Amino acid sequence: MRPHSPSRTGVLLSVVLAIAACGGAESPPQLPPPAVEYHAVEMQPVANVFEFVARTRAKEDTEIRARITGTILERNFEEGQVVEEGALLFRIDPRPYEAALHSARAELAQAEASRDVAERNLTRGQELLPDGYISQSEMDQLRSERNSAIAAKDAAEAAIEKAEIDLNFTQLRAPFTGVAGRSQLSIGDLVDPNAGPLVTLVQQDPMLVDFDVDEQALANAMKENQARAAQGREPITFTPHLKLVTGDTYEHPGQINYADNRINPSTGTVTVTASFANPDGMLLPGQFARIEVQRGDSEMRLLIPQQSVLEDMQGRYVYIVSGDDTAVRRNVSLGQRQSIYWVVEEGLDEGDRVIVNGIQKVRPNTPVTASAAETLPHQEPNAPQ
Repeated sequence: MRPHSPSRTGVLLSVVLAIAACGGAESPPQLPPPAVEYHAVEMQPVANVFEFVARTRAKEDTEIRARITGTILERNFEEGQVVEEGALLFRIDPRPYEAALHSARAELAQAEASRDVAERNLTRGQELLPDGYISQSEMDQLRSERNSAIAAKDAAEAAIEKAEIDLNFTQLRAPFTGVAGRSQLSIGDLVDPNAGPLVTLVQQDPMLVDFDVDEQALANAMKENQARAAQGREPITFTPHLKLVTGDTYEHPGQINYADNRINPSTGTVTVTASFANPDGMLLPGQFARIEVQRGDSEMRLLIPQQSVLEDMQGRYVYIVSGDDTAVRRNVSLGQRQSIYWVVEEGLDEGDRVIVNGIQKVRPNTPVTASAAETLPHQEPNAPQ
């Protein structure tokens, strides 16, 4: 048998290599761009709001006490009931004080009669003195008796006034419209000025709310309004809104009444008091809440959802979808929070498409498959974006 020639061997080797190359593994398919959802940045009305911890306080809160000693004959209210100003709460047995008033009037009548007699005697003495029928010492005695009679008459009138006051104290009336508290007293109980409060009465409408403001912030606000007044411009208004412990905003806006006349040296703050209408009694004294004070009117500002904001060593940033559907990083400067949004100070323009969902799959300057987000967290479906 003839040996293979070198040229034939080379041809066979080439064929084998070609077959191996054709039968090798295929390269892996390229993954599609990640799917993300975006929110288009837009201008929305934003109020400049400052938040403080607050506590409610009744405008009027008083203890109704007995001013005299006596037996309770009537109790004309139910605990927790709203009583109107002037309404009768308790009636104490008036008979001893009616008798004292009658006695005081009788004493006044007697004192007036004695005064009249003393006046007549003094007049006769003045007629007899020039003729020497009475001495000067007797005249002085008549004048002293007249003065004593006048003093006794004045004392009797004062006794009548005191008896009338005591008689009025047998009726305990509401000094203002408010809610009656718990009472441990019943009809027939004996009370006196040392018996403690018979009932407490709390005025709930309006309700006052106290909160502490930094003295520098308060001074700046006052200075700015003084400057506006000097220029003939309207002062900046500050409107308080109350947030309840449930997270809901109280439906009635408040009105700032006044600031305290001294600064707390340990905290450097001034207590400011606002009042809120409370027609339904929803607010109770002593409640903790948060108060949001809106400075002036709302302004149009750029807003982005809080969930779109990331942060690293360089600061806060977001990813936007560029015109060619590429994820691009944008560093941002943010202002105050507004519900589920941040106010954008710098870094974005109106209409920028900020990625809100799927951010964890995004890499800078890489393609994405973008679609508009229908809703955001804590936002109702189909709510305005």
